[in-house]
Amino acid sequence: MATARETSKQARMLKIKRAAERILERSSIRDVTMEEVAAEAGVGSATLFRYVGSKDALLLMVYGDRMDLLLAHIEARDLELTMSTPSEAKDADYYLRRIMEMYKQRCDFYIKNPENAAIYLRAGFDKDNPSRWRNLAQGDRTIRLCANILYEATEHELTVNVPISWEAVARNCHAIYMHEIDRTPTREVPPESIWGRAKPRLEAQLLPLFKARRAD
Repeated sequence: MATARETSKQARMLKIKRAAERILERSSIRDVTMEEVAAEAGVGSATLFRYVGSKDALLLMVYGDRMDLLLAHIEARDLELTMSTPSEAKDADYYLRRIMEMYKQRCDFYIKNPENAAIYLRAGFDKDNPSRWRNLAQGDRTIRLCANILYEATEHELTVNVPISWEAVARNCHAIYMHEIDRTPTREVPPESIWGRAKPRLEAQLLPLFKARRAD
């Protein structure tokens, strides 16, 4: 059973986290100050620094939790689609739709606050980031689901009969998503266009791997 002191610390940490969530919903992390977060949370700056060492740590905490929730939703939605689709309807388009829906949701996550989301998603590639393993595990979780969908399609003899690693294909799909995030500011293209850019690239990667699809 938690002591009164532990309960108080947990409540204060939750206040800080909720304050950071509200601020990061409307602002870029580059424009946020720790003093602003402290004021929003109703705590002193010294107290805030005892709980969270930097604003970057706040971003990683908030967006890490958001990504965990998103992945849980994606997996639940994929299971729902699997359970609700009759066996005779599980054709090539069905498997493609599952992968596309997964990445559409990840694109929607990005466009809610492109700058903050991009910083978080790239943090997994920073060897000096102590929480990079959480970022990498989240990416691996998406890649694993994509590969599993492709393996299912193979078991139903819907993919081309060539020696290919579905894990490699799934990593390529994820690389397309990450590349479109990276090139958004570099090419000065609208963040909200990311799905329109990622979708045809994902199709170019995936469509040749399936034997037959319904005519559009």
